[in-house]
Amino acid sequence: MILLVGSNPLPNYLAALVLRPKQILLFYSPETKMVKQSLQDTLRRRFPSLEMEERCIGDVTHAAEVREAFPPIQRSKVHLHYTGGTKIMAAHARMAFRDAGGTDAQASYLNERRGVLRFDDGYELDLAKQTLGLTLEEILSLHAIQSSDNTPKENAPTEDDAKALAQAVFQDPSLAQELYQIHRDEKNKTLEFKKAKGNAVELNELLPKAPLSIRRIPEAHWTKAIYDNWLKFLGGGWLEVWCGTLVRQVAQGEEVAVGLNCRTVGGRQFEMDVTLVQSHRLYAISCTTDMKLDRCKSKLFEVAMRARQLGGDLARSALVSLLHGSSSEGLFVDQLRNDVAALWDAPNTPQVFGLDDAREWISGRLQSLENWLKT
Repeated sequence: MILLVGSNPLPNYLAALVLRPKQILLFYSPETKMVKQSLQDTLRRRFPSLEMEERCIGDVTHAAEVREAFPPIQRSKVHLHYTGGTKIMAAHARMAFRDAGGTDAQASYLNERRGVLRFDDGYELDLAKQTLGLTLEEILSLHAIQSSDNTPKENAPTEDDAKALAQAVFQDPSLAQELYQIHRDEKNKTLEFKKAKGNAVELNELLPKAPLSIRRIPEAHWTKAIYDNWLKFLGGGWLEVWCGTLVRQVAQGEEVAVGLNCRTVGGRQFEMDVTLVQSHRLYAISCTTDMKLDRCKSKLFEVAMRARQLGGDLARSALVSLLHGSSSEGLFVDQLRNDVAALWDAPNTPQVFGLDDAREWISGRLQSLENWLKT
């Protein structure tokens, strides 16, 4: 199999998972050298016996250079997958492959809008019907992203804690801000741990109808790490945990990551609130207890861009928020949905879930979440 390496290696990786070649030849440019290396590393982990070669094309817009890179084509023994690379590189590669003897049945590309591997002779393979075993770890590896979960296990908040807070906040959304402000000043600076221990907040007074596994923050025996974790949880992390629980319930056994800390090769850090891989798709959810339209819009576009960078146009993204109410322009949730639909140029428009959706979910009506996870 000949693969053209572009900015996103996922289509190439999916093609390899479907067609299971014995050998792979990677065409890349100086600009995609790092992407090529990540793709190689991930392929080797999945297929230890896979033979791989590589060829660097200095100028992928130069037809002669692309053509010279092609090996002699033996009928029925070589396949070209040309989703990756620039459009010019793909066009030159396809023509060179044909001139070298490659047939339409030996060439394919990934139609991300329809989720199919399409051969040039018209044959198609639906990715959703293939047994791929694609994992979140592999998607992150393809982008050379390191991930970790630094959540302390000792005295950590539970899923029951998250559900209790969800029930309380959805009845009275103003509680979300009160919880966030615990041990924070007007500049949102967190109180030092030593001072916090002398000024413990009694949670039973703030949340009389939401019994938690702790009674105050901080508890006398806590370490700073436990305190920081609970402060983050009360400040909004509970919504991530609760959403993760619902996604696990709907996905039925699929691995769901909550609060995943990620680091790029360049050292940039970011967090993915709730993430799931089903078949060939990455699903990413951003959670916020903020009820301001502009803030929710920012969070939505952030998760949409991150999901697209990692999973291409196959990915799906959504925002779960406490957004509620309306203005003269209509419901805030509808305004946000209309804004993203007008500005987003990908086929997979990000989804928006507001307070009304969350209230349906807490009552057990998960149809809207189920429908999104099936798209």
